[in-house]
Amino acid sequence: MINLYSFIKQSDSFRKLEVNDLLFVEYTCMQEETKFGIWSDSNYFAFITSGKKMWKSIYHDYIAGQGDILFIKKGANLTHQFFEDEFCAIFFFLPDDFIRSFIQKNSFLSESKQKDLSSQDAVLRVNQDTILQGYENSIITYLQSSQDINEQLLTLKFEELLLHLCTDNKHSKLKDYFISLCQSRIYHMTRVMEENFAYHLKLEDYARLCHMSLSTFKKNFKDHYKTTPAVWLKNRKLDLAMHRLLNSDLPIHQLSFECGFEDPSHFSRVFKLKYGKTPLQCRLDSSE
Repeated sequence: MINLYSFIKQSDSFRKLEVNDLLFVEYTCMQEETKFGIWSDSNYFAFITSGKKMWKSIYHDYIAGQGDILFIKKGANLTHQFFEDEFCAIFFFLPDDFIRSFIQKNSFLSESKQKDLSSQDAVLRVNQDTILQGYENSIITYLQSSQDINEQLLTLKFEELLLHLCTDNKHSKLKDYFISLCQSRIYHMTRVMEENFAYHLKLEDYARLCHMSLSTFKKNFKDHYKTTPAVWLKNRKLDLAMHRLLNSDLPIHQLSFECGFEDPSHFSRVFKLKYGKTPLQCRLDSSE
């Protein structure tokens, strides 16, 4: 999987503005593949300026076209590229630490009761409004300017975006997520795992998403789940694969990829070890 944040940060192919780990970028998709996996250790907004693209979470598909805004939580997604028009977007990358600092500085935002986010997806649609449209236009102006932009001003632009979203009831799901980042590391770990178990990520990647060293991640994980990350991930992926096998007509090679198995033959072997039948046999038996 491509680390989108690192790829953009290290590339000279995009117009971008940076201050510390905050990043504005004018993104034009250069991928030739129609489907591919991406992940990011930083949350990001995608303001779509042209073309169309699909972000796939574990449970839902989100097609976004010109004028749409998505918020993609840090973690992984599968994406589908449409080539009728060139896909362009303005991405705003915001790491957890910046969001937490913002919430703590504006403590009045967290006075409401903490919401249960267990049903909230890894991708959120953001309602477009005139303020967000004006905000997007101002960032495009900065990106196209030949002048150096003051770093403090860029930081304030990120805070401006968060303050608008957190004080408008139309964006309450975003506010709830931002506030949740101030909860305990164990809570944070469980949300990361539930939203990303079906992807082909390394344990080091999961640890990074949880802001832990690999050894600390493994220890905290085993203390909480009473098993190892590798065993838990394999079982969750296989359970998801069985569900999709019985409730969809996806080709088995595509299904295995979307459940985090990049090698279909390996998927068939571990599936049979757990369920006693190959994926094809299970599908045939369920159709009788």
